[in-house]
Formats: sequence, C-alpha cells, structure tokens
Amino acid sequence: MADDTLTEKFVLAKQGMDLCTSPLVQYIAYAALERKAIQKNLAKTRALYKTKRDKMLKALETHFPEGCKWTTPIGGLFIFVRVPEKVNTKELIQDSIKKYKVAYVPGQSFFVNGTGTNTMRLNFSYPSMDEIEEGIKRLGQAIKERL
Repeated sequence: MADDTLTEKFVLAKQGMDLCTSPLVQYIAYAALERKAIQKNLAKTRALYKTKRDKMLKALETHFPEGCKWTTPIGGLFIFVRVPEKVNTKELIQDSIKKYKVAYVPGQSFFVNGTGTNTMRLNFSYPSMDEIEEGIKRLGQAIKERL
C-alpha cells in the first residue's frame, strides 16, 4: 500500500490526464492546424480508409457465416457486426486471440441495457489490406466453430 501523500500526488496527476488533453498534444494539434497539414492530407487519408473499409466489407461477405450482419459506415473507422445469437463475443474473444491471433472489441460495452452479447466492433484503419483479409478469414472461422 502506498503512502497517503504519494497516493494523493498520483490521484492529482491522474485527474489532470483525465480532465484535459496534455498541453504538448494541444500544441502539436495547433501546429498541424496552422500549417494546414490535415487539409493537405485529407483526400489521401479518406481514400485510404474507404479502400480499407471496402476491403473489410468484402472480406466479411466472403468469410463470415450466414446469419451475420454488419454496418456499412459512411464515417468513422469501425464496422459494427452482429453474429448469430448463440455466439457470445465476450467469450469468443479469448479463442480469437489465443488460437487465431485476432482481436476486436466485444460489442456489449456499447449497449447500456446489457444486451449486445452477440456483437463486435471491428477497426479497419490500423491493419494492412492483407491483414484485413486474413484477420476476417480467421475471425469467420472462429465464429463458425461456435455455431
């Protein structure tokens, strides 16, 4: 157990991190905005993310079993997936990570009423095109094993 004085210092430091973005990050964002770095790269970035989104949507069609449904996002970096009711995605993630080396966010966290046990959120911004294809293929196999 930590000394009360030390604990108080850590609590104050944590509050500072929780309440606002660090000044350094704010300065970096400000400089990027001033130099129009975001505007200069926006078209290229949007095209890249659209290509990755479309790749993941096609992979879902190819590799996920019948009974799965998903969103087609017009913004953002995630696809929200609903799998058959009998598949609990909070349980599935353990096998998915250990056996298939694929992770996702179980969707139940996004339901205030505790439902959504058969949902997941997939990110398409980080993985490469090949990783998207292979990851969705592996995840599809993990779901099929649960059915």
